[in-house]
Amino acid sequence: PAPISTAHAGLAELFFCLTIAIALFTSPGWKAGYGRSASEAAGVDDRMLRSVATTATSLVYVQILVGATMRHTGAGLAIPDFPLMFGHLVPDHWDRMIAIHFAHRVGALVVALAVVATSAHVWYHHRRRPELVRPALLVPALVVGQITLGALTVLSQRAVWINSAHVVCGALVPFLLLYLRGGMGGGDVK
Repeated sequence: PAPISTAHAGLAELFFCLTIAIALFTSPGWKAGYGRSASEAAGVDDRMLRSVATTATSLVYVQILVGATMRHTGAGLAIPDFPLMFGHLVPDHWDRMIAIHFAHRVGALVVALAVVATSAHVWYHHRRRPELVRPALLVPALVVGQITLGALTVLSQRAVWINSAHVVCGALVPFLLLYLRGGMGGGDVK
């Protein structure tokens, strides 16, 4: 059933992020600060970065759940065109499947804004920290790729390899945001 499949997708994403986080945060390189001095290795104590990265991660997780709901209820092609929806900016008629699909598209915009806010914060406040700048540049690129793959999934009428790439790319985004939130490259995770 769709609720079980959606819950499975959500749990799988949590498990994936937890597994990668444990591997990263317990690695010798993370603990040693990747060769930086003791003062640099302490990580970044930036409450605002933790806040925007946590918010972005939460929004991505909700988006993953909406995407899983869309996939497992068969709503993936409820809106068969892109970027418009039945030739309009907003669907001109509604049903449950269209509402789920529309929510996923709106969620993509909200996630994109949250990711840009997180990356902009890193760029503005921590641009001399390559361990932050690299993921902060990669995550918006992944989101652009994710949106492109989502559009291609619709336009290709759910081609298997495109749809699979869309799911895999989506799984990487919250991990990078957790990385930015979780202690930022050395020392204790805050």
